[in-house]
Amino acid sequence: MQSSFITRLDALNAVVTRRVSLLCSLLAVIICLLGFQWLKSQLGGLMLDELQGYDRDDVNTQMLLYGETGRSLHLRFTLLLDMVFPFAYGAFFGGLLVLAARGTFDRAILLPVLAVMLLDFTENIQLAFMLAQFPNVTDGQIALASATTMGKFWAIRFFLWWLGGLVFWKLFKAARARRN
Repeated sequence: MQSSFITRLDALNAVVTRRVSLLCSLLAVIICLLGFQWLKSQLGGLMLDELQGYDRDDVNTQMLLYGETGRSLHLRFTLLLDMVFPFAYGAFFGGLLVLAARGTFDRAILLPVLAVMLLDFTENIQLAFMLAQFPNVTDGQIALASATTMGKFWAIRFFLWWLGGLVFWKLFKAARARRN
């Protein structure tokens, strides 16, 4: 089973590093980001998944700020655009990670990207439930969604440090090879 999973990841590595895949995923990321900017202008504030940790008071404040129309709009964006976004940034940054890791790591390099994507999907589902059920949201729902959001932000930071470290290592190795 593990061998099959690794084989699939290796095949995915080849797909995400194609120039057309990188360009299309970058375009999708930009389109999603523009959509999120438009949504925030309509909501009059941050989206729920931009809050870095929240409690009942924070959720109530945001939900009341959005109003019924804003919550409905946020829910639609969460279910549509924010479920596509992890695929877009996952393909783009995953492709960059595979390119940066080539020759250093050969297998399972996409696992950090897949972890971030899984956390993002989980968070989006939790936020969709909170948006749909408000004001009947439990403290447990809020705590779990907040913890998932925080986990997503930490995973993103780890991934970006990982990518930056690999790029730095590649540049260091290339500069050292030129000197020799």
